[in-house]
Amino acid sequence: MKKLLTLCSFALLSSLANAQGYILNCEENRLLFPKQTLSNDENLDVVADRSEVTKSDTYLLSGNVSLNSSAYYLSADEIKIKKSDKTSTAKGNVQFQNDELMLIGNSAIVKKQADITRTTLNQVQFHYPDTKINGQAQQVVNDGTMQVFDDASYSLCPLGNTDWQMKANQITLNSTTNRGVANDVVVEFLGVPVFYTPHHEWVLEGRGSGFLAPAFGSYSESAVNESNSYQVRIPYYFNIAPDRDFLLTLNQLSSRGSVVEGKYRQLIASNKYLDKGRFEVEGHYLNEDDITNNKRWLLNSTIDLSINDKTELSLVTNRVSDKDYFKEIAHSDTSATALHSHIDLTYADEAQDLSMAVFAETEQLINNGSAAYTRAPEVSISKSFKGTDNRQMDLSLVSTKFEHQTSTTTGVRTHAQANFSRPITTNAYSLTPKLNLSSTDYALDNAADENRSIYSFGLDSKLFLERETSFFGTDLIQTLTPRLAYNYTPSKANPSVNFDSADKNDSYEGLFSGQQYTGIDIINKANDFTFGLESDFIDEETGDTYLSLKSAQSFYGDVISPNGADRKYSDIALSADLSLDNFTFNNTLQYDPETNIIDKRDSSVSYILNPRKFLTLAHHDNAGVKTAELYGAYPITQKVHVFAGLNRSITDSITNRETTGVAYESCCWALRLAHFKKHVSGNDYDYVTNFELVLKGLATTSPGLSKRLEDEVPNYLANLDDF
Repeated sequence: MKKLLTLCSFALLSSLANAQGYILNCEENRLLFPKQTLSNDENLDVVADRSEVTKSDTYLLSGNVSLNSSAYYLSADEIKIKKSDKTSTAKGNVQFQNDELMLIGNSAIVKKQADITRTTLNQVQFHYPDTKINGQAQQVVNDGTMQVFDDASYSLCPLGNTDWQMKANQITLNSTTNRGVANDVVVEFLGVPVFYTPHHEWVLEGRGSGFLAPAFGSYSESAVNESNSYQVRIPYYFNIAPDRDFLLTLNQLSSRGSVVEGKYRQLIASNKYLDKGRFEVEGHYLNEDDITNNKRWLLNSTIDLSINDKTELSLVTNRVSDKDYFKEIAHSDTSATALHSHIDLTYADEAQDLSMAVFAETEQLINNGSAAYTRAPEVSISKSFKGTDNRQMDLSLVSTKFEHQTSTTTGVRTHAQANFSRPITTNAYSLTPKLNLSSTDYALDNAADENRSIYSFGLDSKLFLERETSFFGTDLIQTLTPRLAYNYTPSKANPSVNFDSADKNDSYEGLFSGQQYTGIDIINKANDFTFGLESDFIDEETGDTYLSLKSAQSFYGDVISPNGADRKYSDIALSADLSLDNFTFNNTLQYDPETNIIDKRDSSVSYILNPRKFLTLAHHDNAGVKTAELYGAYPITQKVHVFAGLNRSITDSITNRETTGVAYESCCWALRLAHFKKHVSGNDYDYVTNFELVLKGLATTSPGLSKRLEDEVPNYLANLDDF
């Protein structure tokens, strides 16, 4: 493992070449000819080397001829103007431009009829500068809003590049209806026909119904001993209305069968009952698994409603047919342990500092998950009162019914709490006294009821010091903030049940809270002083923080027994965050001064030139459980880059996640191959390989791949159509 990290570090950091050298130069501002400024009035401006009158209403212009009006620009070697029917006929090196497109051709006829300028050009090359559409046609007929191209090609590649293009017998582009229509269509990639359809329609800007590019991949079938299986996804998109759509996908798994997938989305407009809302439902269905002979399915739904400006309602449902669905069918979320469904109703009045909520949830165990407590339901209310001199009182009441699939210890917990505080802040110091009163009642199903009332007191103080300094010639402001806090909580017996408390660890802010546990159930005795020191180095000109340092330790007035060892002080919590140009370093740790051992550490170092050239190394040590992470991308050439992500347990030598891949991208198209390896359990791994072809501006064969890569390889810009 160490050899791997060293090799990758050397490879990615050895070259300090300018990152700009690896950014594609796509000449997006290139035009067919220099763009002309159209006239501001209705007059026709005429420029020509020579002119003559051939008939009473006909003029022949020759030699560098140009016509410029508020509607169009036309230039050619020769232009004949007939005033009676407002027709201009151009020949030789014809250039035409209006507000929408640019054309060059051999000949042209421009005729003005009322407010419409009708143009016909032959042997044409066309370009829409705003939308990047370009191509060639035997003839183009343009009436200002609709263009009809005969025997034409169409592409969104940069001008002069035809790596991919759509050829058709006729193409009609209508800016009024925002539609494109093509007949007898062949899509060519690198000169090779890859797709044919007798009729194709699409939206020029925005969304439109139609087939999306198919996706291809392979996966491992851990349930049987056979070679890798393949997957083909063919999606069709229905643009039902501006506020709703539907995606239907046929997912063919070679080892399992055909999965039909559907996803419907709808925005809910405001009405007399609610302000706005959103509805989404997704379903997968496999009628008969070729291996298990069972029906397999997935159903997810989400409803988010803003009933008014203070009330929100959320309903989420996530269910699958069986616990192995993600491992065997979806090949995703193999590390998840449960699916959660919930209903959440909240009311928040900021003006009154009042909030109320009702929440209920259920869980379905998946993969190798074990059951946990769920809230079914939970009702809460909180109210704040603000007085003079920053005095504040916060009241809250929360009652929760806890359920568990396997444990018999369930019941209702009702917790009432009152917090009193009065922050005092000046430019030199801050002082925040706090008083907390709480009472908790446990109505248990299979045990005697319990209750507990307790109070706690805290005082948090800070001094604000600063000075001017410099570092490598940069003027800095160094802040120094000594911090002292006192927390007192009397000794009280905790309940016999623990629904939601967990160890906080000795983090910096956790030490100042005076409590070692999250949740409500476990409240530790405290009579503690916590000392801390914070220091920041801030750029005086930009305000950027280059270095941030923190350190804190608690000293206990009463002996406590963390981890079974009596002691009067906590671990020392330390953190250091450094950011300098393209380099960042983050480190947090908990140091035990009694054993001289670091109990917990999280360290990461990143060198980021751009989202395609970076390296991140991370190491985590939690009480001897050690994990290493490596994420990076590197441009081999201007068009080829590699990327990788690795999460490996050093303690048990198990690779939790591994992502590797290579991508090629030009200004016209891109290609990517990505391989994913994820640990399931024991010696069982899930392997998935995805292939992605992007015809820029047209389609990608794997639209979901980008999101997964950005999750698996942080800092990586995965969208090949954006870089």
